[in-house]
Amino acid sequence: MIQPTKWWIGLPVLAALFTIVATSDVEKIEKDLGDRVRAALDKSPGAIEGARVDVDGRDIRLSGVALAPAAVAEAVRSVELQEGVRSVADATTPPPLAKPFAFALERKGKTLALSGNAPAPGERVAIRDAAAGRGLELSDASVSALGAPKNYAALAAYGVALLDAIGDGRVTVSDASLSVAGAAVSFEGYDRAEAALKAPPEGVAVKAEIAPPRVSPFVWSAAKAGEIVSLFGYAPSETTREALFIEAASLGKASDQTRVAGGAPGDFAAAAGAALRELAKLSSGKASIADGVVSIEGSGKTNVGASAVEASLRAALPKSFGLGKVSVAAGAVSPFVFTARKQESGLALAGFAPDAATRARIAEQAKRDFGDAVEVDLAIADGAPKGFAEAASVALRALARLDAGVAALSDRKLALEGAAYTAKAQYDIRARLFRELPEGYENAARLGLATKDEIPPTRLYAALSETAARGLTFGADNSIAETSLPVVDALAYVLLRSPGAAVDIVGLFAGAGSNAENEAIGLHRAEAVRNYLIEAGVEAARLSASGAATVDESGRRIEFSIR
Repeated sequence: MIQPTKWWIGLPVLAALFTIVATSDVEKIEKDLGDRVRAALDKSPGAIEGARVDVDGRDIRLSGVALAPAAVAEAVRSVELQEGVRSVADATTPPPLAKPFAFALERKGKTLALSGNAPAPGERVAIRDAAAGRGLELSDASVSALGAPKNYAALAAYGVALLDAIGDGRVTVSDASLSVAGAAVSFEGYDRAEAALKAPPEGVAVKAEIAPPRVSPFVWSAAKAGEIVSLFGYAPSETTREALFIEAASLGKASDQTRVAGGAPGDFAAAAGAALRELAKLSSGKASIADGVVSIEGSGKTNVGASAVEASLRAALPKSFGLGKVSVAAGAVSPFVFTARKQESGLALAGFAPDAATRARIAEQAKRDFGDAVEVDLAIADGAPKGFAEAASVALRALARLDAGVAALSDRKLALEGAAYTAKAQYDIRARLFRELPEGYENAARLGLATKDEIPPTRLYAALSETAARGLTFGADNSIAETSLPVVDALAYVLLRSPGAAVDIVGLFAGAGSNAENEAIGLHRAEAVRNYLIEAGVEAARLSASGAATVDESGRRIEFSIR
């Protein structure tokens, strides 16, 4: 049913529909106009940086940073010529003045990002070309500003070169100050960066924190040959490298073939310094570090041996380091000492011998002259003076003729102190030392006379037999052999401690001759002993000599009978 009087009820709905259609058309018109204006601006890339287009109906408002007034005017004109544009409002502003003028270059992989302040885009072409020339892609997020230094292009190219050398890193520039930080991936790149740091653009102050390439294992060594010291391997910093070279130079003429690298263990400088100080104790050798282990080998200087080097190095190493191989041949000993001490308990030898053969000969002589109660504590060492073995033999022969005493060799000086059995022995020992010591040797003999209690007659035979049991030997002329002088000295000492007793000295001999001949030889030997005892101070009246033949050679001996 039609009701003509209520037609007005539909008017609001029609108005709303009309508004929606009109608004939709305006939005389409503004979008189309904006797109065409932006396209026009794209044809003038050097005009407005960060261009913004605002459309209000057919009115256009342009904003952003005006890079060049003429270019902006041309851009505005091109916008005005766009169909449908009624007016254009130029709201662009000139670039701000940057104080300080600062920018950064940051490399990650093959991408080089530019941020901060930059001059006009046309002036950034040089940066893009420099990056491209080194295989890098430039990502430009910089903002144009006034106040760029005159050498901006040189600064930027210098920063690109540094990052090309080290790899990932960051260069920051603030006016005439440049900082670079990063970690070099190769020694070739590190060397290029170091060379570049020594030749920055004129007037630019450079601060660098470039870590060297890491190496593994981290090795270092110092080799010493006489007065020549050579350094090899790596050091964790230039400061440490220079300090170690200075310390090496204190040992002699130094050469340095080390280079700076990353990956050094613990307190490397302290460990390497300790190794150099121990190397100084060697005449030649090598100290080395492999990661956290320190080793040393070579030949010690005078009085330096492996145990001393090991103990000193172990005490000086930082806790993070361990001690590896220590192979140090003992150096020459100075003074070269040898001591023989005779006591009732036996003979004790101490000090050094130049070699094993000499030590064996000394020990053999000691047992022959002093019996089996010989303690040998002689270390093998270099540094023995010429004639040492002969001097030691002379010292032992002299000591054997003392009741007790000490013979001490120190290089070419022999000191003998003790108590001689008799005054004759006392005089004879001094004379023989003067005559028998090798040329260039000195001696100082402080000899007294042995003093002991008297021996009662009932003990005299046992005392003489016990002393003679050490053995008496004679030469081809039946004279007393030098090796038997300690025995006849001791026999004289026994007789002098038992005054008044008369003794018959019997020489027993067995040989190839007749009994009469053997008996004569025995008599000659007994007379040789009697004569020596008389010279030693025993009254001649107390002594008689006789000879006798014996059955076999094992019976050759000197016997005593108390009258």
